[in-house]
Amino acid sequence: MTDWVIGCTHFGHANILRLCSRPFASVEEMDRAMIENWNRTVGPRDRVYHLGDFAFRGPPAEHYEQQLNGTLVRIRGNHDRKDWGVPYLRIRVNRTGVVLFHYPIEEWDGWWQGAVHLHAHTHDPEFLSAPRRGNVSADAVAFTPVRLEECVERLRMSGPG
Repeated sequence: MTDWVIGCTHFGHANILRLCSRPFASVEEMDRAMIENWNRTVGPRDRVYHLGDFAFRGPPAEHYEQQLNGTLVRIRGNHDRKDWGVPYLRIRVNRTGVVLFHYPIEEWDGWWQGAVHLHAHTHDPEFLSAPRRGNVSADAVAFTPVRLEECVERLRMSGPG
């Protein structure tokens, strides 16, 4: 089993193509590409932490969830239903504390203990958004879930801790 992470997929959200200059001709092409990327990467027994804004203004989230491999762990974003996921999670990856939250934050539980933070929301194309803080918006991770362990290791090396 492998753990993966991604956020801000915005399945079904046609306007996100223009708002974020996504490289797709249509929302259908975007959805198809992200589902293919996901299923090519994530195995049936894997776990995916989704950091919010899963689906918006298209078919309901369940329409997409049933097409994706793995077990989805939902962290709610500002465009998700109130009952879709939890506000944030604190987990451990190889003895490193990790805060998973939709929004980028400056300080978090365990900052002084070497914890790292993964977020979405910004749609910035860059992964590193601050020392020990990484952006896993779909726009920053080539519209494909990325290995959680690799993200954490990269952040551990990114700054003071």
